Formats: sequence, structure tokens, C-alpha cells
Amino acid sequence: MPIESGAGPQAAARRVVMLSLHTSPLAQAGTGDAGGLNVYVNELAHALASRGTAVDIVTTDLDGGCAQDSSTAHENSGDRVSTLQPGLRVHVLRVCKRCREDKSRLLQCIEDLSRRALASLQMVDPQPVDLVHSHYWISGLAGISLADSLNAKLVHTMHTIGAVKKERDPDSTEDPRRHEAEQLITATAATLTANTRREAEDLERIFDLPVHRIAMVQPGTALETFHPPEGDDPRVEPPTRRPLRLTFAGRLQPHKGPQVAVAAVGRLRKLLPGLSVELTVAGRQSGLDSVDIADLAEKAGITDILELRTPLPHPDLADLFRASDALLVPSYSESFGLVALEAKACGTPVLAHNVGGLAELVDHGTTGILIDTLDPDQWAAAIHGLVSDWGRWKAFSEAAAQLARSYSWDSTAKQALQAYSEALNPYSAIATQPCTSD
Repeated sequence: MPIESGAGPQAAARRVVMLSLHTSPLAQAGTGDAGGLNVYVNELAHALASRGTAVDIVTTDLDGGCAQDSSTAHENSGDRVSTLQPGLRVHVLRVCKRCREDKSRLLQCIEDLSRRALASLQMVDPQPVDLVHSHYWISGLAGISLADSLNAKLVHTMHTIGAVKKERDPDSTEDPRRHEAEQLITATAATLTANTRREAEDLERIFDLPVHRIAMVQPGTALETFHPPEGDDPRVEPPTRRPLRLTFAGRLQPHKGPQVAVAAVGRLRKLLPGLSVELTVAGRQSGLDSVDIADLAEKAGITDILELRTPLPHPDLADLFRASDALLVPSYSESFGLVALEAKACGTPVLAHNVGGLAELVDHGTTGILIDTLDPDQWAAAIHGLVSDWGRWKAFSEAAAQLARSYSWDSTAKQALQAYSEALNPYSAIATQPCTSD
């Protein structure tokens, strides 16, 4: 579990490199590999810069991510650097055609990408880099090399752990090199951050990490965007007088469970034939294990009530949540589940699979419902239970919005800076561990 740092003077991170190579933090969440990780890196980088820490995001052009205005190109390389706000730059490294066709080929380019990242960082600013914060295992491998070249500490955030993903979803497709890579990263990084207590426990269990090398850094949400409806909430009116509006938002791949949401609504329709129901699915096909939502909807008998939408920018996503009676999150596993927090902030109850970060983010019986299985019949029964007691929905909505207010990206930045301090001052963290005797 995370710990408090020891007393005394602490070295602070003055310049931090955020490394996200397989997907750009500026890409639209819900497209390709873009999701909560992208939002996390982008928002954390902005919050750190606002607190006075210089931040350089290093990514690739696999899915865009370079603000073209005010950007400068490196001679011959095609790499670009843009300033996003004072103290925050993004370095976009050009990748080859083979990597565009198959992202796993990035592993063969790790040393080249690390070398070009180093050149870009040194070109724009001679100030030393104190710390490299890598995100996801591909970036973690590059982070090992880059941190060594910069004489900087390495902090790593898994976002998902390959072994945990396979435990929860044995049919998921994983790169066979991933687990070995994650073992190397955890053995090398000064600090591993965890989104939740469960993720911290998984880091200890799978990689045999000592507690003092794990720091809690919980994601936040943009509370100025994700908030309840202004004025009277029209959703308070029970769905016996209007359609029940349900939403799934995320990448369309089996691991995220859109097939469970579609099947559950089909079962609900048979369970309550007199109830008018609408299901919105906002996302895009992702990865090799993509799913055909239209085909699934036809098999479930809900084609007429299904609305398919492309991934939405945050203001539009918040509007969708404010128009929804519940968000369905039937993921096989989630290290956090940022979309659930965003829905909560809009006063939208969440029905979620009782796994990973969702089990901590959704307060069962207070802000939503945790479901122990991915059986569509059980999900339909949970929705039925909510519909049958709409006063319970109102209590969920009010509690969700209230509890979400404690999550902000500035709070995340504070936790990250604490984690960076522990990475730069490892002995102060070790010193706080209690002595034990046999």
C-alpha cells in the first residue's frame, strides 16, 4: 500500500518527461487504443504544468496528437514539438509505415525512439530532466533507456497489467512479450504508481514489489465539464412515463464488454416488455478482437432502440451522461475505470462489473450497483431492480455527484508530485516502514 514520505528536505521534480508511445495523449478517447490512459496523461501533464513543474510529453504520430499551430519540425527527422501551454510541450516522433500497420513493431524501434526523444528534449531545453514517467509497458521499456540516458529516475504506471487481464479474460489477445517486459520495468523503475488499492495489491502479488516502491496516484476528472444537469434534472421522472436511457461508452472490444451491454438490454426488453428502453453505444472498433455491435444488436432484438455514436469529445460525452439514466461498464477488468468517474460526476449512476478499480470507484448501493458476473441475465435483473425503485435512482444520482467532487486533476497532480519525491528520495520512504520481528 502507498505510504507517507519521511520528514526532512525532499528533492522536487522540476522537469518531468511523460512517455506514451503507443498512443497519443491528445488523441480522442474511444478511438483506436485511446482511452482512459490518454485522458490521464494529458490531464495530469496540464495539472503538473499549472503547478509549476515543466512537463514534456513524448509520443508518436501513430494516431495524431501534434497541435500543428506553433509547432516546429526537427530537420530531416519529421519529428515535431509543440507548446500546449507555458511549461508544457509535446514531442511527436514520426514512426515508420510498418509500425502504423502493426503497433507491436514499436518494440523493434524502442532504441531509435529513445534516441530521438533524447535529441528532441535536449534540443528544446537544456534544463536537466529529473524524472521520466512512462505509461503502459511499451513506453516503460523505452523509459528504461531514456531515463538512463538522461540520468533521471523512472516512474512507471501500468494502467493495465497483462497477467491481471489474462486472469480476468483468458480469451483476450496479449503480446507474448508483455509479461517479461513488465517484470523488467517493475525491477528497474524507482516507483510504480497505482490507481487503486487493488492495483497496488496486484503489483505486490504479481511482481513481488515491496510496499515502499508503490505510490497511489488516483485519476481525477474535469469537474468543470463533468457535472450534473443545471437546474431541475429531467431524469428524476420515472421511466414509466418516458424511455429508460442506458449508455455504454468506450472502445468496442470484447474486453470492455459492449457485447454484455447489448445482450443485457435485449434480456431486459423481454423481462419488461412494456418498458420503453433506449441504448446508446459510443465508441469505435479497437484492436484485433473488435466486435460488431450492429450484428449483436440484431441477434439481441434491439436494433430499433440502439443508437451508435462515434467517440465523443468531453463536452459532448458529458451531455450524453447527463441525458442517461445509467452507464453500463461490463469490463472484464479495469485498473481504474475513468469513464465511470466521469459519469458519476454528472450524477449518473453506474452499473459496473465488480472488478479492479470499478470495485472501489462504484460505491455499491450508494452511487450505483456492482455486479459479480458478466451474465447478461444478471445485468438485466440489476437494471430491472433500479427501474422498480426510482427513488433509489435519485439517491444514487445525488451521492454519485457529491462523491465525485473529491476527484480533481489538481489532486492527482499533488499525488504524482509526492510519488516523484519518493522516487527521487527513496531512503525517506524506506525509513518510514515499520520494523517487524519474528
